[in-house]
Amino acid sequence: MSNQLLNNLIPVLENGKHTLSGFEGPEKTIEIWFKNNATSSFEDDVETPVHNSLSRSSTCSTEDGLSVRKFGLRSVGRNHWDDMLEIVKAQVLSTVSNESCDAYLLSESSMFVYPFKIVLKTCGTTTLLNALPKILQIAKDLCGLSEVDAFFYNRKAFLFPEKQIFPHGKWGDEVTFLEEVFPRDLYETAGYVIGKINGDHWCLYTATPIDPGLDNDNGEDEKINKNKPVAEEDLTLEIMMHGLDPTTMKKFWKSFYDGNSHNSILQATKISTIYPDAIIDDHSFDPCGYSLNGLLGEYYFTIHVTPEDHCSYASFETNIPVKQFYGHKRPIVSNVINEYETFEDVVSKVVEIFKPRSTTLFTLSSNEKLLGRQGSGLLAGNDGVEKGIKGFKLKDRVIHSVGDWELMFMHYKEKKHL
Repeated sequence: MSNQLLNNLIPVLENGKHTLSGFEGPEKTIEIWFKNNATSSFEDDVETPVHNSLSRSSTCSTEDGLSVRKFGLRSVGRNHWDDMLEIVKAQVLSTVSNESCDAYLLSESSMFVYPFKIVLKTCGTTTLLNALPKILQIAKDLCGLSEVDAFFYNRKAFLFPEKQIFPHGKWGDEVTFLEEVFPRDLYETAGYVIGKINGDHWCLYTATPIDPGLDNDNGEDEKINKNKPVAEEDLTLEIMMHGLDPTTMKKFWKSFYDGNSHNSILQATKISTIYPDAIIDDHSFDPCGYSLNGLLGEYYFTIHVTPEDHCSYASFETNIPVKQFYGHKRPIVSNVINEYETFEDVVSKVVEIFKPRSTTLFTLSSNEKLLGRQGSGLLAGNDGVEKGIKGFKLKDRVIHSVGDWELMFMHYKEKKHL
């Protein structure tokens, strides 16, 4: 298809740009891990207490035809999640499930529900934090999950902070709100701003419960062990991309396909090649924009694209492991043929598709070894800095130890646009 024809397919404003009004693409994300205090399992032929997290269950069919019995947060009825999302100002568009997780594609980003963990991402001017008390209430009243094991809230610097609705917009207001939900006499809390205050930066808030029995000689070591969430090997990689390639962005406008199925986006952009074995659920917005959820065994990945010229943005998030740091310990998923060797391979694949002018990487790991400090690659010490992303120059790199967790923030600029 010629460039002239492409230009005819998309609305052009007076300034010559393919765009609509500015949209806040960068997402706000909350992740909550609940303690599983269940004393029995479904395999036990015993009656469980009414408020036991395993006592409430439901059955569903997964995308591959398996029948799965859900428990914990996965047993919560859709109507309860809809009520919660109404507070956020988001709606469920579609869902997919497998044996481990329920993935909800939202009008503003995504939600992933595990038995004892929930990840909720929303973009635009959604009021994500206002729904936090409702989520905690649902977990307690419907699932018997009254103890939070770990809480995380994070977001990239807003493009249009003045458009946000309280408590969002100012980081100080968000932290104050969270301190009321997680009082400091009960939780170890911390709020961080990572990166340049007058440039690209990342905001992170964490909360873990204070163990009342720490007044002993080994108190600090005991605290670290007891506050550690269930998954001892968890790493989330987020890639935020700005200034995306205009030719690629045209493929995220419905007019590009002239009435064909939106599933063409998967093939036209080569997004389908990132994790070809994953269960995919995607949606093309009108007139432009795109969201995708993918499930691969117990892991997920999600993509969200805002293609307008003056605020073009794409995000990619995953907790899918790579061979270099996990493969020697356990298989990821049986019969998966496209497994990446390093996180650098994942980043390179995603950046190759979107061709951004600037790229920000954020990782949060429960074990510093997962960042590959003893190996090589993008996230590995000085060697990673030198290797970097092909065609990009590293502008910022910050590492923080946050209790049992370690985070890394890196910002890259495309060399030809420096």
